[in-house]
Amino acid sequence: MMIAGYAATFGVVVNDQHVIAAGAFDSLLQRGISPKMLMEHDGEPVGQWLKITADETGLFVVGRVEAAMAIEKIEAGVIGLSLGRKIGLRKEIEGGISLCPQVYHVGEISIVHEPGDPTARITEFCIGSV
Repeated sequence: MMIAGYAATFGVVVNDQHVIAAGAFDSLLQRGISPKMLMEHDGEPVGQWLKITADETGLFVVGRVEAAMAIEKIEAGVIGLSLGRKIGLRKEIEGGISLCPQVYHVGEISIVHEPGDPTARITEFCIGSV
C-alpha cells in the first residue's frame, strides 16, 4: 500500500506544547533524512518512507506500507501521522507554548490513531501494486 500525507503542518499547536515554524525542516532535508516508519511510535518498521519534502503547508511524506497489520489499520480508518521524538531549537512564545524554528533530527514518523498535530494525516492511499 502506498500512502501520502502531512507528517507535520506549520503553524499548528502540537500536543498543546509547541508550534513548528515554516522552514523548520529545510536544513534537515538538505542533509538528508531517513526516518523509520512505525505504527504508534512502537515496534518494528511497518514500511518505508520513500519521499520527504517540505512545502508551504508542512512536511509532506510518501511511503510504502508493507506490514499487513498496518494496512488493515489504515483501511479501518487509522490515518494520523506523527513525528517521533524530534530534536530542534525552541523559543517560548506565550502561555507555555514554544516555537520550533528549526528541527535537527527526526528518527521516526509513525502512523497513529490520534496525532498530536490534528492536521497531520494520510491524505491519499493506494492499495495494490504501482
